[in-house]
Amino acid sequence: MACTSAIAGRPLSTEDAAIVDAKSCQLETWIDRATHTTTGWLVPACNFGANIEWQVGFARTRFDGESRYSESYAQVKTLVREMTDAEPWSVGVVAGVTRRPLNPSYNGWHHPYVVVPFSQVLCRTPFTFHADVGWARYRDQRRDVTLWGAAVEAEVHPRLVLLAESFGENSRKPFVRLGGRWTAIPKYLEVDLSWVDRPGGRSEERLVSVGVTVQSGAFLP
Repeated sequence: MACTSAIAGRPLSTEDAAIVDAKSCQLETWIDRATHTTTGWLVPACNFGANIEWQVGFARTRFDGESRYSESYAQVKTLVREMTDAEPWSVGVVAGVTRRPLNPSYNGWHHPYVVVPFSQVLCRTPFTFHADVGWARYRDQRRDVTLWGAAVEAEVHPRLVLLAESFGENSRKPFVRLGGRWTAIPKYLEVDLSWVDRPGGRSEERLVSVGVTVQSGAFLP
């Protein structure tokens, strides 16, 4: 029995070893609703060729009756090893930089990161596994951190995937996420819903996330 390709993304925070199809683009947008804040994200990505996905993200947060541009990032992603039917696993590399304009210091493009993701389809089962490990520099805090994540997806219906993940950094308690992704229009439109919490953390770290992913199909020259 042949194995299918791993296609992850929203709502996972764990990076997957897959990229947007060549000559295609996608748009991810979602809202994270916490106790006192609401954050909206807009994340376009394109693959112009050369096995590289280019992605940028922009966030705006509403807090205490005021809405402000709160975070953005830019990254590139490529696959070191692509998945095949015979060997259904892949490895990638992600490099990017984050901007946090609300920080009192180092509020420009001062926070670089590198992540190595791994994905594997567990053949003859409905499960796909993703894991990543990486590094980030928080210049405002003058420290380096190890990033990590692990996630499992289960296809319970041709259009419905349930998922669970844990992710975080080496010096803090991890987050957990439970949710699902529904394919409204195959290959073009997906919607997702998930719940995120940090066990033992503050109530402000608990949120509900609702998102939409639109895929274009190949259209670039």
